[in-house]
Amino acid sequence: HTRAFELGFLTFYFLKLTILQHIIMTRIMKQHASLLAIVLMASLVVLLMCHYDWMATTATTSGRHRHYTRSLQNLPIVRSDKLMGVLQTQGEKISQLLNESAHTYFCPASQEILHQHYPPLDYEACSDTSIFHSFPFNGGMTNGLKFLLLGALLSVETGRCFTGGTPTARKYFEDTGLRLNHTRYTNALRGMNNSKLVRIMWQTTWGDTRLRRIESQTFDFTNTTTFGYNYPSNPQVNGVSLKRDFMRRFWKLRPAYRESTCQALQNETQHDLFGKDYIAFSVRRGDKTTEGFKFPTMMEYIIAAQPVMEQYPQMKIFVATDDCKVLPELRALRPEWKFESQCDYMVADTNNNGFVLSKLNHLSSDQRDLHFRKFFVELYAMAMSKVFIGVSYTNVAWFVYMLRPDGVDKATFQLIDVKTGWDPLDQW
Repeated sequence: HTRAFELGFLTFYFLKLTILQHIIMTRIMKQHASLLAIVLMASLVVLLMCHYDWMATTATTSGRHRHYTRSLQNLPIVRSDKLMGVLQTQGEKISQLLNESAHTYFCPASQEILHQHYPPLDYEACSDTSIFHSFPFNGGMTNGLKFLLLGALLSVETGRCFTGGTPTARKYFEDTGLRLNHTRYTNALRGMNNSKLVRIMWQTTWGDTRLRRIESQTFDFTNTTTFGYNYPSNPQVNGVSLKRDFMRRFWKLRPAYRESTCQALQNETQHDLFGKDYIAFSVRRGDKTTEGFKFPTMMEYIIAAQPVMEQYPQMKIFVATDDCKVLPELRALRPEWKFESQCDYMVADTNNNGFVLSKLNHLSSDQRDLHFRKFFVELYAMAMSKVFIGVSYTNVAWFVYMLRPDGVDKATFQLIDVKTGWDPLDQW
């Protein structure tokens, strides 16, 4: 019926345009007739596009709007179907892995327990002192950390020291490389003691899939000694497992920020998510429009979560977002679901109406601190979620994927902006 209506609608406008063109041909100069007809046709196309876009953005339930039955064909249904099977067959194992990570890495009872399981790297322990690596920290925080981690693995492999990070990053994280005032860096910078500085840009480690350490490739890190790091249990470890293992030695919040982050997740008056099964939504907007990405609608998130919520209705949904305006929309779409978000606890303007990197430097010190505290709660919540639903066009998703414990099936990591058979997780 819908297709018949659309055909009739188009036929009516084509007839109308034909009549208008005839009138124009007889009453106005002939050289303008075709141009005006083209303008009218273009207006019709824009009208139709707006009509369909309006239907998509104002839909409230899939039952009320048949338009969404068509949009389902573009969602990653194959992985969604696999997800339900994984939750049924591996649900207990996944919960156990997440719970172990929560108590040993994310929110251990003490700094000693954290370092017992994941000892700090010794960044002075590098065998090749003739070359010193420097990795520029570009873009947002997760973008910079992503390429710094890939660069650090290259340094492990080659036995070379490196520097990376910024004063802002060092405020929140334990050191991720030697500092700029270290003598090895200053000597390399000046070309002293037969050492030289080599700056490695992000294209080097991302453009080469071996250096990107993708999942389909294997590596032998059993005998490495650089920084006191090796992977002794498997001489053929795949790239994702290697990055996840190294991540836990490489990236740690400083105790004060880790404690405030964990309190927010454990506190019954806030999220009360610690050690429990829940879904995490990652909604990234803001300056991503400048990169040409089309944001999924909130209904697409709802559709992706629907099978899980039907099977496990007690699950909460934690919403991590840079645009807090999405919360009222989600709650209106599914008032019976329990949505949690740090947006509910933000009292100041901290760049939460769509993250724009250029605006971050204009925040006061206190505002910037609130911004990052919110972000750390979101990172932890997404990494410890039983099911993640997000998008591939943000580095936050990459970072969260590497923070998740190894052994959790990738079907639990849903990317709803992926509309084809190509899976970006295979290339991460």
